[in-house]
Amino acid sequence: MNESAGDALSDPDSFVGAVLEVVDSIPPGRVLAYGDVAALLGSRAARAVGSIMRMYGEGHPWWRVVRSGGLPPTGHESSAREHYEREGTPLRALSREPWYSIDYASARWQPVHPESSPGS
Repeated sequence: MNESAGDALSDPDSFVGAVLEVVDSIPPGRVLAYGDVAALLGSRAARAVGSIMRMYGEGHPWWRVVRSGGLPPTGHESSAREHYEREGTPLRALSREPWYSIDYASARWQPVHPESSPGS
């Protein structure tokens, strides 16, 4: 996308498209936190990213966007785990629900050239 991050934030449709473009670019077996997706777009709007994923994420790899600390999306822990296991995403056991989290240090995707990421 050619818009600046400021333009994306002032145009909600543009920001939605930019978020989904970032999500679509996350490789299998890798994840980003909601805040990381926002940061790639020059924003601090992690909650807006979460809302976008809730409303528009169905046709996109929604399971690759996680909560801070590597926790899977709330309410989708079981179906997300199936995706993680199929893609080989590194997981670790927890002693509380949801009983697992993503090993975020290992699974975090870092674009090679953030300045050429979607939305820049």
